[in-house]
Amino acid sequence: MIDAIVYSSLSGSCEEYAHRMSAALHVPFFTEQSHICPTGRKVVYIGWLLAGKVVGLDKAKERYNVVGVVSVGMGAPAANAEEVCRKKNGLGADVAVFPLQGRFDLKRLPLPYRLIMKVKIKDIAKRLNAKAAKTTLTPAEQACLTMATVGRGEPATWDGIKAAIDWVEANSFHSKFPEPKVC
Repeated sequence: MIDAIVYSSLSGSCEEYAHRMSAALHVPFFTEQSHICPTGRKVVYIGWLLAGKVVGLDKAKERYNVVGVVSVGMGAPAANAEEVCRKKNGLGADVAVFPLQGRFDLKRLPLPYRLIMKVKIKDIAKRLNAKAAKTTLTPAEQACLTMATVGRGEPATWDGIKAAIDWVEANSFHSKFPEPKVC
């Protein structure tokens, strides 16, 4: 079992996923910035994507034994999202990767990110509208189109975290610490 879930959240998605995973696995969760969880603990890290990088993951890898990563982005995870996440974040095959869609709220972003995303969401909406004219969008694509058009929105489903939960339950991680549920 893992010792904790550590996350970094901007629009609240990573925190939501951390809550859900924590409740299902009965392990504590902490923000990456808090440093409450002792160094060396076996954790799953949940972070938001910025240009393919999982924000806060590098610091988490220095501090903890990261055995799983949940990468949360605005769009529907691409078919090769796991491979891209591994490459951009320097993750080996020994770390499980779970790409998920999260919520988006342009108003909650810090100014520099807000300015970048104002331009980016126009491109995303244009691309998805063009695709919608030719075919039916998946629920995740439709959710992303709503986020890009309105400037905020929820993922198509929050159920994607179940794969990460199932993976943790299926892998018995042996902690070197006597009380794995206490950080």
